[in-house]
Amino acid sequence: MGASRGLGNAVARRLLSQGLAVTISARPGERLDAALAELSALGEVDALPLDLSEPLVVTKALEELTARHGSVPDVVIFNGGGPPPGPVAKLGVEGLDGAYASMLRPAYELIAGIDAPMRERGSGVVVFLTSSGVLEPIPNLVASNAMRSAVTALAKTAAAELAGDGVRVLCVAPGRIATDRVGELDAAAAKRQNSTVDDVSARSRASIPAGRYGTPEEFSAVVGFLCSEDASYVTGTTVLVDGGKIGGLLS
Repeated sequence: MGASRGLGNAVARRLLSQGLAVTISARPGERLDAALAELSALGEVDALPLDLSEPLVVTKALEELTARHGSVPDVVIFNGGGPPPGPVAKLGVEGLDGAYASMLRPAYELIAGIDAPMRERGSGVVVFLTSSGVLEPIPNLVASNAMRSAVTALAKTAAAELAGDGVRVLCVAPGRIATDRVGELDAAAAKRQNSTVDDVSARSRASIPAGRYGTPEEFSAVVGFLCSEDASYVTGTTVLVDGGKIGGLLS
């Protein structure tokens, strides 16, 4: 999901390089069409337009994929755009409801939809792309912090329920990865702080022990490993890809 650009697109590339046939999804439009054309040169790809904010869209997508291929996918990557930045006091009920509708509700639809068919098959992998904000809340991103934390709790609960039937559920949490989304957040911070984007990104890089932003390729390599048989005993956890920024002992 969310494979028209950024981390979702990088993960699609990685899975294609590992020999998987991939269905990409994102909001319908030119960006998804361009991604499909570009990725088709790398392997077997088709597309399924969807907007995660629409009710039951993931349920319908799983039904469509089952009709196309005879079963739900072996691997599902849940990824969606983050909600607008902002502090707690300015989120509002409408903003909270919107974040729930586009992040937590479709995540639940996914778990509910793969539960029976993956159990019956005896295998499957579900990976939620979340954020380092689930371990250390990021200032001015209250909606993302709250809803991605809820998605993490959902994934953890489902992992324990499904592991005995050979189904793995886990999360991968990016820190500062050089994507358009991070560029947009740096620009918003620069405006809020009456600073420049270069100064904001320089301070951000300085706060990361690795001293730089990660690349989408580095992130997708971790996701690709977790989707492979080499990670067959990994489930119910959140894997950080953040250059060492989060300082907790258990992260």
